[in-house]
Amino acid sequence: MLRTLLAALAVTFALALPAIAGKPATAPAAFLSQTDCFEATPDYTSWLASIPQRIEDRPLSRALVESLVPAKAFAFARSAFDCRIVTYASGEQTVSGYVVRPKASATARELPLLVYNRGGNGTYGRLDSLQVFLKLLPLAKAGYVVVASQYRDSDEFGGKDVDDVMRLIDLSLAMPGVDDGRIFLLGQSRGAMMSYMVARQRGDVTAMATIGGVSDLLAGLAWRPEMERVYRARIPGYDSNKQAALGTRSALRWAEQLPADMPVLLLHGEADDRVNVEDARAMADRLRQLERPYKLIVYPGDDHGLRQNWRAARTEILDWFKNAGPLRKGAK
Repeated sequence: MLRTLLAALAVTFALALPAIAGKPATAPAAFLSQTDCFEATPDYTSWLASIPQRIEDRPLSRALVESLVPAKAFAFARSAFDCRIVTYASGEQTVSGYVVRPKASATARELPLLVYNRGGNGTYGRLDSLQVFLKLLPLAKAGYVVVASQYRDSDEFGGKDVDDVMRLIDLSLAMPGVDDGRIFLLGQSRGAMMSYMVARQRGDVTAMATIGGVSDLLAGLAWRPEMERVYRARIPGYDSNKQAALGTRSALRWAEQLPADMPVLLLHGEADDRVNVEDARAMADRLRQLERPYKLIVYPGDDHGLRQNWRAARTEILDWFKNAGPLRKGAK
């Protein structure tokens, strides 16, 4: 199962091998620190040694990692992309994240900003050096400046950690070579909730896409009651007002507050055992009722991570963002 998942993601990366050259871009001084993603692992051998032997409590063999990211791909990534691990201030918290972009081309054109919002909670689901190859670099290859927050350690599952994403966007828009007129949000699982909450607060998001995304935590809790352990541990004041805490984090309940001309793409596996596919269908129905631009794609038999259809899903996402301008104009 793990091999199937990572192999599907590897297909994504395999498509990401163009010829891009130039000098690396630098982040603004507002970042507290920025370190090259490969500073601690400058060669392939050291990078391989840094990859954990288990992922999500499943074994991850060295042979599998080498098949997903061979030495040639590692060398290419080092030459073609500027990848930074950054830290930044968000309120009183210091938050870490990634900034990944193709190295400057000869035209030095401005690139759109793509904000990837991860799933999970706390340390579970945090991005690591392998996921940089499998998730972030392919998006950067498509011509985006890709940023991703790890969220604060005191994760509130849609509370003040939303500010962490907002702050990262603002810092990223201040970087040279970033087009502040094209901002895209890609949220996976819990990251969809984060994306909706960010979009509600901003008027500059061009379009967003979700993968196995949650938009109704109240209905989701009834379907998957074990999530209450996460909510109780992370959401401030959860026990005193559960309905309000979950409603605030449920875009289905306030979809009319999303930007009216922001196209939303919803991708969901019909066999998802973590977020019910009915969540995506309900959100699509609500967007239809509001006459908002949207598209829902349900993949029969597929799971939470769309392992069987990851390549097709990635194409849908990139096409959605590429055509977001005309969609917005049509919605006005």
